[in-house]
Amino acid sequence: MADEAETGPLFEGVVFTIIPSDDLTEERTNTLLTTLDDNGATFRALRDDDRSIDDIDTVTHVVSTHVDFSQYSRCLDLGIFIVKPSWVRDCIQRGKQTSPRQHSPDPSQYFQDVVLSCADLPEGDAEAIKAGVIALGGQPSKGMTKLVTHIVTMSTDNTKCKVVEEKGLDCKIVLPHWFDACIRLGKKISEKPYQFPDPEILRRNNAPVRPSPTPQLSGAVSAAVQTSVPPSPSKSRKTFNALPCKKIYFAKDLDISEHLIEALTATLEVGGAKIVDTVEECDIYIGGFRAGKEYVTASQAGKEVANLAWLYHVIQRNKYTSPSRKLLHYPLPPQGIPGFENMRISLSNYSGEARLYVENLIKYSGAEYTKTMKQDNTHLITAHRSGEKCEAAQEWNIQIVNHLWLEESFAKCAIQATSNPRYTQFPTRTNLGEVTGQTSLDMKSVERIFFPRPKSPRKVAVVQKPKAPESAPTSKPAPEPQPEPERVQVDTHMPDAEDAETEDEAEPETEQQSIKRRPGRPKKSDAAATPRPAAHSHDPTDSPMPPSTGRASKLKAKESLISAAADIAAYQKETKRKGGVVYGGLRADAAEDRSSPIPPARHSRKRASEEYEASALDPDLSDGETQQVGSKPNKRAKTANTAALPPIKHRMMVTGDDRWQDNSAKESKDKTALRQLGILLTQDPKDVDILVAPKLLRTKKFVCAIARSPLVVHTSFLDAALEKKKLIEDLPMLKDRDGEERLGFKLAESLDRAKQNQHKLFAGWSIYVTKDIKGGFDTYKDIITLNGGVALMYQGRTGISLATRRSRTDPAAGAESQNQGHDDEFNCVYLVSGETAAETKLWTAFRKEAEKHDLEARIVTSDWVLNAALSQQIVNRDKYHLGKAAT
Repeated sequence: MADEAETGPLFEGVVFTIIPSDDLTEERTNTLLTTLDDNGATFRALRDDDRSIDDIDTVTHVVSTHVDFSQYSRCLDLGIFIVKPSWVRDCIQRGKQTSPRQHSPDPSQYFQDVVLSCADLPEGDAEAIKAGVIALGGQPSKGMTKLVTHIVTMSTDNTKCKVVEEKGLDCKIVLPHWFDACIRLGKKISEKPYQFPDPEILRRNNAPVRPSPTPQLSGAVSAAVQTSVPPSPSKSRKTFNALPCKKIYFAKDLDISEHLIEALTATLEVGGAKIVDTVEECDIYIGGFRAGKEYVTASQAGKEVANLAWLYHVIQRNKYTSPSRKLLHYPLPPQGIPGFENMRISLSNYSGEARLYVENLIKYSGAEYTKTMKQDNTHLITAHRSGEKCEAAQEWNIQIVNHLWLEESFAKCAIQATSNPRYTQFPTRTNLGEVTGQTSLDMKSVERIFFPRPKSPRKVAVVQKPKAPESAPTSKPAPEPQPEPERVQVDTHMPDAEDAETEDEAEPETEQQSIKRRPGRPKKSDAAATPRPAAHSHDPTDSPMPPSTGRASKLKAKESLISAAADIAAYQKETKRKGGVVYGGLRADAAEDRSSPIPPARHSRKRASEEYEASALDPDLSDGETQQVGSKPNKRAKTANTAALPPIKHRMMVTGDDRWQDNSAKESKDKTALRQLGILLTQDPKDVDILVAPKLLRTKKFVCAIARSPLVVHTSFLDAALEKKKLIEDLPMLKDRDGEERLGFKLAESLDRAKQNQHKLFAGWSIYVTKDIKGGFDTYKDIITLNGGVALMYQGRTGISLATRRSRTDPAAGAESQNQGHDDEFNCVYLVSGETAAETKLWTAFRKEAEKHDLEARIVTSDWVLNAALSQQIVNRDKYHLGKAAT
């Protein structure tokens, strides 16, 4: 008590209100009121008539379990903390006011309900997980308490897991992979595939992934009304009170019957709402499209704007929700999203309401939805990467993305780059239909495009410059201090946002027009705003030149900078608050931008071959020319150009040749010439039927392409084709006896085996590769995957499930089994490793894990993989083994 007397009550200065909800019982509400009041907080009750926050400007905290209340955006504008009831409990336990960030009900903080504890993880991994949880609204816990919701571990052989099992606590024990998948996707996905005692991702399971329920899509599947207004006797209509005292206006673009308007009016008036005849009178505008004078007027006036589907949803649930929370609860763009009109999009692996929702989004965006997929489709949106459509899309080079790409393009009113890794994430054993409908509208983008604010006049301080002397002296006088310039208030108009971008470049020597100049050497341009032509500079009687258009742009840019002063002041005020910057100036409609720590893809102009960059890690895997670092969607050629091109006869890849290095013009010209001959130059090894190289190489391109059994030819073939503008008949195979002797295989025999293997050399094999392998894990993953195997990164974690190779007698085995080594390898498991200190530390742990599964651990060099892929047969030789020889 003495301490409290000295420092004041715990919640001194806190002015709060509580937003009622279904999951906040009356008893719990009373407990919160008592706790806050007893510790010095001041309560502000909601108004009785419309259940809004009274004297909102004086409120510091809003206690709520959700963000679906009408004044949520206003609270963010005022810098009011919106916290869950757990914040009060946490403050009481710690004896001080804690950061509200970990207790925000903001849905973009998708770990907000997670209290996480790590068990038996490396310290670095545990710290990274804790930091990620905190950043996304969750709370870490060192010890094991009843409040812990998740334990992240690699095995259940630890004290925390045993406590959960013994006491029957409601706590999920998951692999760290779950956390990684959530972070990469930017959404919280189901824990089931990652949950102990038997995580699905650690066992081989070819069964289709079952879709999960999608309650978040209830009433938000379509912008069109799906059901009729509840009849008069219905309970929801009799007790409707979600919009008390609200004035509602129905826009003319709704095209609904008088009978329906009468039915809606009767329902709304029961709950205290009122239908008005003009936009100016209303609180809520109900319209169909983001167009027209009425829509713009309502939006610019800050009124609630929604569509009829939202109104039906509110009536049926008898609960207010923000129209911007759901993409299809807001009026639609009248012309769709620019750029989507040329797209043909198909769907795969979505079902039920999730499928209907994505279908509608495709149509509302302006693209063509196709039930069946053909080669002229531009995109495939899928919930996971299995199925016939996904396989066909890869073969036809159709862009494969998840629904987040479509949702965020619709939310931001612009096509999002498919190079963003979030749009190509497909977590193992997860159907992404479970996270449909969680994206909110980006209202900043909507405002910028559909109802930009009018330019309002603003006072700008302009320096009144001293007049030039009537006559100039024949010699320069000593410099005198300049008098303080007089400031004159001038009415001007706010500039466009784009004008402000040139401020720093336009006039770096001045900071603001209202800042007085320092005394000193006078500038040559004091007498005029812009420089005069040299021919007139000697005549002091000339009138000043009028400002140029460049000067006008500079002035507009300065005005824009001054207009931003209010935002800067608001940010500085926020930084001085307790707990620091909580919202960072972002709204819930920008949630998707901050939901994932993964940075956006950088856009730069690159020539096509820069998708393959030279590997600095492993010279053996480097072309000397190019190496793949990431795939890009091919831009679709215009119809007029496509019609003039011959059909594609061959897909060719070039490696080890530097003719196009630093010469993008020549590369483009040669590509066009080859395309006229029916040859498409590709960077994808799985599509190659002609491989061009100066000799046998161990570049990534060469090694990967061998699995396709292409025709391997010398670079002279390319020279002849470009010079003679025609293809050579009966192309001879590349001959390189020195290379065959050096690499230990014969090319002709290797290609024959590749035909036999049908790119399944490693089919049925799971091969582990260290993270720090020379050349990079992704390089060996691509090689193994293109040969039908599965590459898994090994980092020394215990409790993993080691998979063995498929038996030669397995019914699924094909002709490739003849090239997969001897039967004694059935009980072996391979780790591809280098000999660095970090990698050698993993060997002992790997062998122990193999012993637990009664398997023989074989730790091999990267040469084992490269030799197998080049020769298209698996050979077990002592020279490939590390640590100890094969037995």
